[in-house]
Amino acid sequence: MKTSFLVTMVFSSIAYLNAQSNSMVEDGLFKINALVPGVSYEFGVDDRTTINLDATVGFALNGGSDRETSFGLYPGFGAELRNYVNFDRRIRKGKNITGNTGNYISFLNQFQLGKPVIGGLEYSSSYFYNVAAVYGLQRTYSKGFYFNLGFGPAVFFDEFDKNAGLLIDARIGWVIGGRKK
Repeated sequence: MKTSFLVTMVFSSIAYLNAQSNSMVEDGLFKINALVPGVSYEFGVDDRTTINLDATVGFALNGGSDRETSFGLYPGFGAELRNYVNFDRRIRKGKNITGNTGNYISFLNQFQLGKPVIGGLEYSSSYFYNVAAVYGLQRTYSKGFYFNLGFGPAVFFDEFDKNAGLLIDARIGWVIGGRKK
């Protein structure tokens, strides 16, 4: 009984390690975003699939010569399911895939509050939400610098309205840890 349990555990461990070593995506990337201030954590869930979670801070300023100037800082959150589509081609051409460097298709959700956590400038809606089908590219360089650009059709919601449009999502920043060497 103990022997069969031990053998089962050994084979399960080997299968698990083999499955992990075949993964082409990173186990986890912690990123600091500079263009849209915030942090992101991207982690692998399958061979070429990741989930990217974002926490950001939006800024708005309103003022003029005939009125008082006000501002607001607004928290935002995002969740994205990415499937990287060109890893094999990049490897065949001798290109890098470290840091999930590649092109992807994704399903993106983003949410932002309309009431500021700092400042007095309030939007008319208490929230903003969008959902989008995105084609994007991410490039991570050896020193940790990365950029990400995604775009695609989206639906934008708030308390009062819903509209369709084009979403463009641009990020620039640094990967702090988690990259395979």
